[in-house]
Amino acid sequence: MRRVTCLLLALGSGLAGLSLRAFVPVTPVDASFRDVIRLYSPQGAAPSSNMPETSAP
Repeated sequence: MRRVTCLLLALGSGLAGLSLRAFVPVTPVDASFRDVIRLYSPQGAAPSSNMPETSAP
């Protein structure tokens, strides 16, 4: 692929992402979703950590 084509594709995808971010509203998190996340969290994990298995020993 030519360099100009790649740059135009990158620019177009960046502009598409920015326009989606600007014009599509973010769905708020409701209480039932928080309950599901709480059920899937590991037992005994710190509440601020979502990946305790990757922390340093």
